[in-house]
Amino acid sequence: MQILIVFSFYFLILFSIIGYGNIFSKLLKRSLSFSELGFYGLILLILISYITNFFVAHNYFHNTLLLFLGIISFLFFILEKNFDKKFLTLTLVMFMILFIGILLHKNHDDFFYYHFGYTISLIEQKKIIGLGHLEHGFRTPSSIFYLNSLFYLPFIKLSLINIGAIYYMGFSNIFFLEKIFYYLKKKQTNFILFLSLASLLIVNTAFYRIAEHGTDRSALILIFVLALVYLKSLKYSNILDRKKLIASYENILVLLLLIISLKSFYLIYMSILLVWLIQLRSILFSQNLFIDLLKNKFTYLFIFSVFIFVLTVFLNTSCLVYPASFTCFDSLEWSIPIQQVEAMKDWYSLWSKAGANPNFRTADPELYLSNLNWFMNWLETYFFTKMSDYLGIVIFVSLICYFFLKNKKEKNLTNDLKHFKIFYIFIILLFTEWFLNHPSLRYGGYTVVALLIFLPLCVHISNYSMYTEKLKKIIFFLIIIPFLIFFSKNIKRINSEIDKYNYKPFQNPHYYIVDNAYSFNERLKYYDDVRKKNDKRFYLVLSIPFINANK
Repeated sequence: MQILIVFSFYFLILFSIIGYGNIFSKLLKRSLSFSELGFYGLILLILISYITNFFVAHNYFHNTLLLFLGIISFLFFILEKNFDKKFLTLTLVMFMILFIGILLHKNHDDFFYYHFGYTISLIEQKKIIGLGHLEHGFRTPSSIFYLNSLFYLPFIKLSLINIGAIYYMGFSNIFFLEKIFYYLKKKQTNFILFLSLASLLIVNTAFYRIAEHGTDRSALILIFVLALVYLKSLKYSNILDRKKLIASYENILVLLLLIISLKSFYLIYMSILLVWLIQLRSILFSQNLFIDLLKNKFTYLFIFSVFIFVLTVFLNTSCLVYPASFTCFDSLEWSIPIQQVEAMKDWYSLWSKAGANPNFRTADPELYLSNLNWFMNWLETYFFTKMSDYLGIVIFVSLICYFFLKNKKEKNLTNDLKHFKIFYIFIILLFTEWFLNHPSLRYGGYTVVALLIFLPLCVHISNYSMYTEKLKKIIFFLIIIPFLIFFSKNIKRINSEIDKYNYKPFQNPHYYIVDNAYSFNERLKYYDDVRKKNDKRFYLVLSIPFINANK
């Protein structure tokens, strides 16, 4: 019975997300694909979550109202019948396949460390100033917490507050399939088609364990989508399709908002917008398109959204970007000491370069981080363990694509790839920055390593491939493989959890939220003693001081 309840709410949330995407579609006055409906719906819900938490806690009433409004919008969307029924069916099937991913007993290590606690804080309290003083994890808010806080729902008493990642993955899969089916329908082959297929393969084979997505993998998956939107938009520049270029611009902004809101580290990917504008500069100015983009309502939405994200970090830590100490203000009542900020920045660098973990720290961190002193240890303890495993999957996917999709010896001269080189240089620069500063896969490595290999591979395949009915069948066959892998690996995982933890997926598919268990309000009572000793201050926004060290 419980699994049916979880299944029902899982799809009600899906319909609500699409419904909010439909609201966005009406505001834009343009039709959106199902993947776009998902991405636009997610960013709208996230913005609502951030804004409403300044005024109210995300309790049952708040979340029920939001869910209900989204479902109503979805019903209007269905009644209008202005959509491709095949892609509605595809969306439903996709999320049925992915459902097995949210059946779990054990989450990742950081979930109960701070992900769960931060989410519960949004459910039990409106915005608290100085939240970062409670512990380190509360200094780095992620939009996944704000999204998940909306899934604390009445009637079921089951926690669905860690399933947000499944919707990022699901709509990304829909996006990849939309691109694949579009070109197959037109009987065309190009590197966009093959890159979409390669992305679909790597995402569902490497990121099959939803419990491990945390605040990183959803962003990394979206970067694959962003790369494809970017590259596809360059084709519109060749034919001067003004309408589609503007739509691409809006899509890039929405994807960037989703990515940077998940983890402040990904602010570096905002540079892709600058590269895009530089590549299209001749068209933007000659066609007066640049003025249209500046006046576009999405430009203002983007600026406002970034302001909200930055404001949230600032109210938690007194830093505009944490842990960049030069953006911090140390004279505010809730300021995190600059020394702590700098120490945490060094810890991130040390950890990513294999110089520290929860049970180990190198004797001389400063010497270890100097020059490339860290490289040999990183090579031994990280590259030949975690990174080599992932690199093996990337190479395997590459070989599959190469041997199955390349079907001719003569070079195909019809593909226009003149813009490809600039984008690839950009990826090389991102890879270099990643390797020198934070060479951990979770800090962008998953995507940049894959794109570094996939981009030239897909260009090569597109040069030596042409559409045939046989190739179409091969592609359909390759589409099925990652979902079989995703399903089989999750079956294996669930069986392991049954044996190890006595997990009962049909009786108790998800963990409970028990009254007062892991309660944020209870944690605040505990920290009431701590703040008296350390002069730490916390305030509820738009209210009298909640905890004040002077009292």
